Amino acid sequence: MEEAALGMIGATVGGGDGGDAVLVAEQNRQMKGEIVTNPLYEQLLAAHVACLRVATPIDQLPTIEAQLSHSEHLLRSYASTAVGFSHHDRHELDNFLIDI
Repeated sequence: MEEAALGMIGATVGGGDGGDAVLVAEQNRQMKGEIVTNPLYEQLLAAHVACLRVATPIDQLPTIEAQLSHSEHLLRSYASTAVGFSHHDRHELDNFLIDI
């Protein structure tokens, strides 16, 4: 679930000799790391899951719980690639997460 949501952030751009795609993929991974290590990420995730629980048929709720329990390793993987945004970029990310 989070992987799909995080995968939408900064979709890769085609073209180039392949090196561009690798660079973009690495930048996307670093950005995802910055997002999941942001103190507001837990609130965003909780709000998203709460919405899913309301909109999901009761018989599908265990699927959401299973996805959440298996997502920890993915989040840790992204967090390990966080390199640290500048103060300005961190402020923009905070504002973006607050506005959602």
